[in-house]
Amino acid sequence: VVDAMIGCSFGVIFFGLGLTMSKGKMRNVDVAISLTRDLNARTKFVIMPMRGHFNVSGADTIFTWQTGYPYAIDFSLGYPRYNPGETTAVDVLMRQETDAALVIASDPVSNFPRSAAEHLVKNPLIVIDPHMNVSGQVADVVFPSAFVGIETSGSAYRMDHVPITLKKIVEPPKGVISDKEILQKILSEVRRIKKKEKEEED
Repeated sequence: VVDAMIGCSFGVIFFGLGLTMSKGKMRNVDVAISLTRDLNARTKFVIMPMRGHFNVSGADTIFTWQTGYPYAIDFSLGYPRYNPGETTAVDVLMRQETDAALVIASDPVSNFPRSAAEHLVKNPLIVIDPHMNVSGQVADVVFPSAFVGIETSGSAYRMDHVPITLKKIVEPPKGVISDKEILQKILSEVRRIKKKEKEEED
């Protein structure tokens, strides 16, 4: 294996949940990054996570652009904090620190460890997704959204973080809107409620 790695002209280490969700977690990724760095002393090598869901790289890219961190971002103090192993969704759920969840285009109930998923469904759960998945089946509220690149235009990021523009091909079913529009409507209602509460306090 070592001969093949140092003897190649350009190599890639692809890693997935086997590395990040097994014993060692972030330490495993740290070792893989160190290996990549050491291999670059002999040849060209890169490391890339294998993502399971559509546009997960897009979420990481936008989070990094907006906050400086790709995931596990905690805004509870009013500014972004990053501490993998403490502020990831799984860690917060395992400590039972949440009392509600909004899931967008993902299926944590079928992917997270059992105790994390059990806590997730114990509290109010809202799902926005074009697919009906396990999380949607046990959610308290489900917003079906339009398929990006089919029923609505948008953008997505490839696993190498290259953005691609997606065009609308067909009309979505009546009453179905994009996830962006759903989030804008939720945000608008939250702001309206907060404004009303502030006026009542004054």
